[in-house]
Amino acid sequence: MRKIFLSIILSLLSFSLVACKADDPKSENNLSVPELTAREKAILENSSEHSFLINFSVDDTYKEMSVWVEKYEFGKLVEEEKGRMTTGVEKNGTIIFTTSKTDADQKRSMFNISIQSNDGSDTVTYPETIDEMDSRVWGSIGKLKINSTNKLALASICYSSGNKGIHSLSTDFYGDSDGHMDELKEYDVVYLLRSEFTK
Repeated sequence: MRKIFLSIILSLLSFSLVACKADDPKSENNLSVPELTAREKAILENSSEHSFLINFSVDDTYKEMSVWVEKYEFGKLVEEEKGRMTTGVEKNGTIIFTTSKTDADQKRSMFNISIQSNDGSDTVTYPETIDEMDSRVWGSIGKLKINSTNKLALASICYSSGNKGIHSLSTDFYGDSDGHMDELKEYDVVYLLRSEFTK
């Protein structure tokens, strides 16, 4: 029931964000984090543990996009393309990535990835077991140019079992994740939301 409720809320929220971006011709071929109202922030905070909303805008040359999660342990890729979803895209849309604890098992989280666009809506949900750790940080892109040759890192959730303070990934990481993969070695576990746009 909770999963259905969360899906409905995220769908309504993303449709309102898509509608707001639909008429901005200067923002083609980029990704950006939308400015949320206090009400939208409250809805996301009450319905999820972590939430990331990223708007995209593409020109007519882009036909499809894929989104997935990668899991790293101490900087090494251990699981790739978890929850991978590919869908057609047209003009504008929103990528939504949320995590929420299940009631039955506090080590178990539900990962939800949704793509809302003029072409429709696609969602994938899968469970993930996360061991209790001392620290966690998360972050996402500010704004990125879409390039059909790159697999872009859009958001991250990083966990560390050490007592020392940790910081989120640098802004440079999102702009050039391949050149900054050493940053992931600082954490026990990192989940990266990635996307790829194809023509």
